[in-house]
Amino acid sequence: MGFFDKVKEVAGQAGEKAKEGFAVAKDKAQDFAETTKQKAKIAEAEKGIKDIYTSIGKLLFEQFPDLAKEKFPEQIGKIGEFQGAIEAAKAVIASLADDDKPKKVEEGIVEKVEEAAEEVTE
Repeated sequence: MGFFDKVKEVAGQAGEKAKEGFAVAKDKAQDFAETTKQKAKIAEAEKGIKDIYTSIGKLLFEQFPDLAKEKFPEQIGKIGEFQGAIEAAKAVIASLADDDKPKKVEEGIVEKVEEAAEEVTE
């Protein structure tokens, strides 16, 4: 076998190895794409479950308030605090268009917080 035959043989082997390497890289890329697709499906399903949990909790809170207060007093208290904060912020926004702002803001905040606290304790 001559020198050029040896070079041709080595070049052919290198070409085969390169093809194998490209095939492996292609497979890895396809695996990565499929993994990413499946992870997206998982995330979507987990969000769906979370949305249903939220819906169930909201329905429980709205339809069975006494049971919700009995079973989840801490969480119901937090909801009351958030509702009070929302109402207080709404009072501030409403007062921004009024000339007698400072007094009305203070009165509105106190009133809304008291109402929210009263609702939660009922």
